[in-house]
Amino acid sequence: MCTVSIIEMPGGGYRLVSNRDEQRSRPAAEFPFRWGRHGIGPFDPGGGGTWIACRPGLTLCLLNYNLIAKPTSPPRAISRGRIIPLLIDREGLEQVREGLEHLELPRYAPFRLIVAWREAAVRVAEARWEGTRLEWIEHAACPLVFVSSGLGDALVADRVPLFEQTVAGAGSGGTCAAQDAFHRHRWPDRLHQSVLMARPDARTVSVTEVVDTDIGLEMRYRPVSENGQVAEPVLHEAR
Repeated sequence: MCTVSIIEMPGGGYRLVSNRDEQRSRPAAEFPFRWGRHGIGPFDPGGGGTWIACRPGLTLCLLNYNLIAKPTSPPRAISRGRIIPLLIDREGLEQVREGLEHLELPRYAPFRLIVAWREAAVRVAEARWEGTRLEWIEHAACPLVFVSSGLGDALVADRVPLFEQTVAGAGSGGTCAAQDAFHRHRWPDRLHQSVLMARPDARTVSVTEVVDTDIGLEMRYRPVSENGQVAEPVLHEAR
């Protein structure tokens, strides 16, 4: 489930793009939806939460964390989609981390939470919960990419060098055009491993873009059709 990338914008701020990979049987998301006091994002009726939300200064994006393959659900499991709504009103990386540490983490299946925070400079952190331990990693600089798959995250590891070649290698920390090309990339003979993926039981169902700069905050949500066509965006702005 999911490929997430982040680049810094030339005038300051960041652009985050997320491909959501889901079971074909899962109901379509609703957009826009209000989270917390000032957050926006899609609503997943299947889990009652969301995988991505943003407000000025903060974006949270959730990926599954499948070291080998999809783990079994923990006892009295809580949907991972409920995590972001509990944290979107937090201020800064440290408060998000504190909020995570106070959750009933053993009731959540493994996940990775990507946290992008804009202040004088862009700061990005990654929280990894593998079922028994919470690991917090702060990344030095953009561009960055994070990948996962329900068949095991190692299966889609080739997306990382592709990102390094097409986005990080584009110069100046990556461009919006290069980032968009990456998130639409398909290997014709390896659709199940592709960034815009497809397999019999699952596919990329949407592409969500967040641009957070001094000018303002925009989220664009693009549904993806069964044949892999990325639709025109539904735009929501928060200033």
